[in-house]
Amino acid sequence: MCRATAHPSGLARLARITRCPDCKGELLPACRVLTPAGRLKSGVLFCPACGGVKGTVRNFKYDFVHFDAQAAGERLRRSGIEAPPSVLPYEVAEEVVAFDDPRLTLRGAWESWDGRYRLSHGAAGDELAFAGEFLDVSARLLKHPWSGRARFLVDGVPAGEVDLYQPKWSTVTWFPIAGDLAPGPHEVRIVPTGGKHPEAAGSQVLFHELIVTRPGYAGAASPAKETNRVLPVFPAVVELMKQAPADGLILDCGGGDRALGDPRYINVDYQQYQLPAVYGDAMKLPFESGVFDLVFSQALLEHVANPFAAAAEMARVTRPGGVLWAGMAFLQPVHAVPSHYFNATAWGIEELFKQLEIEEVSWFGELSFTIEWLLKESGAAGRMEAGEYAALIERLKSLDALVPYEALRAVASGVAVRAHKPA
Repeated sequence: MCRATAHPSGLARLARITRCPDCKGELLPACRVLTPAGRLKSGVLFCPACGGVKGTVRNFKYDFVHFDAQAAGERLRRSGIEAPPSVLPYEVAEEVVAFDDPRLTLRGAWESWDGRYRLSHGAAGDELAFAGEFLDVSARLLKHPWSGRARFLVDGVPAGEVDLYQPKWSTVTWFPIAGDLAPGPHEVRIVPTGGKHPEAAGSQVLFHELIVTRPGYAGAASPAKETNRVLPVFPAVVELMKQAPADGLILDCGGGDRALGDPRYINVDYQQYQLPAVYGDAMKLPFESGVFDLVFSQALLEHVANPFAAAAEMARVTRPGGVLWAGMAFLQPVHAVPSHYFNATAWGIEELFKQLEIEEVSWFGELSFTIEWLLKESGAAGRMEAGEYAALIERLKSLDALVPYEALRAVASGVAVRAHKPA
């Protein structure tokens, strides 16, 4: 991917392009905490036109969805909009403290598990602690059917409790613990409570890593590290990223737990994953109109309650002459319950973006892939004998050669559109 290191990064330009998600007016950052280089680490985002708090910035992340509006409003009333910013005594950097880091203090019966975790079965006295100089701290823990509850403490003060039970599958989940702590040494502790959800099969706590914001070097932020915990970026999108201007901006709308190393890249997602730079609603994007040279979304629109509103917003923030690419489900089964609302045909996704100039409508996912997914989601696959199921899938795969691309349009797993906004 093209890297535009000579130009300000997309993240550095966030303060200039974010807008009120409701009226699209400019936002005033208040109650600001800045680094010596002038980066906005935290603050309250006030909309003069609407007369209210519309979001917050916490540890450099812009949040228009999950923030505590009452607490942010009270913070604004105490400090006032015109209050001068607080400036940290040093620049900051993010550091990962992995499950096997020797700086962790383990008390009780923790054990290593799967080469990725520290495991507690919820026994009394189990505790995991980390001490050091940091300003913000969060943890990634495993949610699964055998998980119990865990309590967080910072400097001995309770900082929250989480239920890690998840009835299906296993997911490493990010939990913010504390932010904007006073400069200096702190200690965070994770304490399994031994409690559990009534349907949980156990009281396990599986710790993967801590993420701390600590003193860093003087100067600008380091380049983003490329991390993708969700779907790979489609090859068609990778090619479009190569063609985007070196000093441009790229929006990944609904990118999930993903951060690309490309400095032009900004990820906005509704869910509170660790990696998005912005938490926002695709149906009312918190950005200035016409600022992104490339807007793309993968597997988003089926999960939006009003895909026409989301499509209109994606088109709005695309610059004149810019490109938009979107892919969504067609014959895929229901997934990401309960937020799976609408699938679309090739003609349906074209209808969503008819306000733009359509360049190409495409489709993807071979017939065998879609049928196998349907069998798994319906439970039929699990009720078949292993050998019988394997033979069926092999037979289905042999049929893929009999379905040419044009015929696949009627039975594809998903559909996609590429369009550009008239200049």
